[in-house]
Formats: sequence, C-alpha cells, structure tokens
Amino acid sequence: MAQHAATSNLETTVNDLTDEREDGQDNQQPDAYTPVFSKQVRTVVYVLGLIASCVGLGFMTFGDAAIGGYISTVAGFLASGLGVAYNPLRKN
Repeated sequence: MAQHAATSNLETTVNDLTDEREDGQDNQQPDAYTPVFSKQVRTVVYVLGLIASCVGLGFMTFGDAAIGGYISTVAGFLASGLGVAYNPLRKN
C-alpha cells in the first residue's frame, strides 16, 4: 500500500468504534467501581457535610456572610474530596 494511502490512527479508531457498535459491545459496563471508604464512613462524611452546609447558611443569613460562605465551601470541598455524594442508586 502506498504511504499516502495507509490508514491513519484516526481511521483505525473510528473503524474499531464502528465495529463495537455493530457487535453490540459499545454499551458494556466497565469494571465495578470499588469505593475507597466504607458505606458508614461515606454516610458520616455526607451527614457532617450537610450539617456544616446548614450551619454555613445560618451564618450567611444571620451572621457574617464571609464566614458562612467559608464554612459551606469547605464542607463541600471536604465531602467531594472524599468522593462522597448523594446517590441512591449506588450499589455498594
């Protein structure tokens, strides 16, 4: 095959994706996700983050808005940093 007619990486990728779609393999789920923290730890962190967010809202409404914003932001960062999210469909 001539050099200019060789298939490129892009063409190969598109062909592979097309083959997967035709084979019905494009909707396969990846390996099961294993959380780093147990259900109990995630629940405690979630509840503490929720309480801290409510306290921050109270500070923003009735006290110093800067302090309330800081508390709410840190609560969100800590919960998301630990991978905690409300997800009723999570299996484990």
